Amino acid sequence: MKAKDMEFDPVDYYEKYLKEGIRQNAASFFDELIKKAAVDEGLNAQTADAFYAAQSEDKANEKVIGRYRALKTLLIVLAVIGILGALLGIYFLVSSNNMPGILCLVIGLLLALTGILITVFVVSPKLKALIAKDAENNKKVSELKAKCLSQLYPLNKAMDHRDFNRIVAKTTDAFNLDDTLAPEKLSMLKKLFAYNQEPNGNESVFTCVSGNIATNPFLRLRLFTEKMLDKVYVGTRVITWTEVVGSGKNRHVVTRTQTLTAQVVKPAPFYNYATFVVYGNQAAPDLTFSRSPSGLDKDHDDKDVERLVSRRSKEMNDRAEEIIKKGGSFQPLANTEFESLFGAFDRDNEVQYRLLFTPLAQQNLTELITMKEPYGDDFAFHKLRKINIVSSRHGKEVPDFTEDMFFGQVDIRVFRKTYVDTIASIFESLFFELAPVLAIPLYQQTDAGKYDPEKEVRHVSDYEAESFVNHMDANAFMHPETTTPQILKVRYLQSVGDSDVFSVDSDSFKAIPRITYVTQMGGDGRAHDVAVQWFEYIPLKRTSSVAIRSYSGTQNEFDDLMNEKEVFNKEKEFYTTAIRSKNFLGFRLKDGYNYSQEEDADISKAIRSRPMKGV
Repeated sequence: MKAKDMEFDPVDYYEKYLKEGIRQNAASFFDELIKKAAVDEGLNAQTADAFYAAQSEDKANEKVIGRYRALKTLLIVLAVIGILGALLGIYFLVSSNNMPGILCLVIGLLLALTGILITVFVVSPKLKALIAKDAENNKKVSELKAKCLSQLYPLNKAMDHRDFNRIVAKTTDAFNLDDTLAPEKLSMLKKLFAYNQEPNGNESVFTCVSGNIATNPFLRLRLFTEKMLDKVYVGTRVITWTEVVGSGKNRHVVTRTQTLTAQVVKPAPFYNYATFVVYGNQAAPDLTFSRSPSGLDKDHDDKDVERLVSRRSKEMNDRAEEIIKKGGSFQPLANTEFESLFGAFDRDNEVQYRLLFTPLAQQNLTELITMKEPYGDDFAFHKLRKINIVSSRHGKEVPDFTEDMFFGQVDIRVFRKTYVDTIASIFESLFFELAPVLAIPLYQQTDAGKYDPEKEVRHVSDYEAESFVNHMDANAFMHPETTTPQILKVRYLQSVGDSDVFSVDSDSFKAIPRITYVTQMGGDGRAHDVAVQWFEYIPLKRTSSVAIRSYSGTQNEFDDLMNEKEVFNKEKEFYTTAIRSKNFLGFRLKDGYNYSQEEDADISKAIRSRPMKGV
């Protein structure tokens, strides 16, 4: 369902319409893809059922093989015991112990013969036949799986990274998604909304999604981050000594043992992902505040909310008194439940705060914070004048949509469910990352304002370029001596024809093992050196360059393009690796190579000579 006025109540809008609507549209879109790919669903279902049956038979056969192998092992053990018993019987007979000797000899020979005969004539032939059958089963399973994959391959190839955006567009107009982040939109955020919270040198844009809520732009960034933090290294040493204890007849020597432990704290790089939404809006342009999750878990009840509101209300009143004493102004809203749950006590403009958080906004956000499903209150909200930043725990856990995330499916029935579930999950995650700003009616009623960007010479924004290189072969940029992951940062150099050339800095570390000896006192009264091994991380940098251009072709079309003999197979004269990602095509240029207009013109000509169906 399209938004109409439901976008002003995001929780109800999602629960009543979007939750099921996104699934229905995803299922319909999947059916369209099946028709486009000309996949025979019935034939694939039959093949998949045969594959499952072959798998089941193979697993059952493997269980029988396991039992026969266990039986063979038992029989061999019995035969060995029998032989040992027979030898023991012979020893007794030689020692004139006739009765025990005969008994051991007879029982031992019976056990040995029984074990050997059953193993040789029953178990081994059966096991051999089962193993042969297992090889046949494995071959059959592999052939049927390959057949299933082949049947669904056209469906995989029919998918496109823009499919998610198309399904969202059919589901709602409360927000829309761009195919790519254009340089103009990034420039708009910086110039019209004073966005200056860009990723720093230790943060690399891993994925980038952009769009609009009404006329106002937003970004959803997933950053790959590196932080130098203290790491504790531990070393141990075992010492022993002797002591004389007791007196008189009880006097004796005892050996004491003690494990000495020592620690060394040294800096080390730690890597992680951070995901957040950046939203620009002119409403309340002088207001800043921050809020963190309230602490309500997903299993909370009404009493938990009451206790939290009571505790937060006291904190709020104490803060108000403290601010007033210092000559400031802090006036809690009459709605203490909202104030306590939202918790933006550090706001710096009471008038604009009240303008933004109308009774409807308060109601919407209270409902969002106290809802238990799907994520509970897991979002942080920071307003920095015209820029709003929303981050959530669930945003980091849900993957971004890519067309290749469904490769490996063998059953069209399972494929359809997986596809619909995945689309619904990604949409749900994104919607509830946007929900805190959708809950504020003034944001959707405020126009972005007039913005006339200067004509951009370039074709690719910095964020898209950085995301692009993060999806290329990591070894293409990594320093050869590195022992850690890398942070990739791009810098726009120039436009060459239809392409943009960027430098790519790879920052990583070489870990060098070190040993520090820490003196520890032992229980023997002596000082002992305990060795603690740690790593010193030496910074490494490698600079490369890439050429990236817009490209709307499918993966199939890209593969065909790369087989263009005259352009791309001249011993790879100008590049080392090339990929297609989203709406871009790019080359990791050879070190020191000056990418020319001629190369770019040849690529443009090759693309034009192959009409694209995916546009």
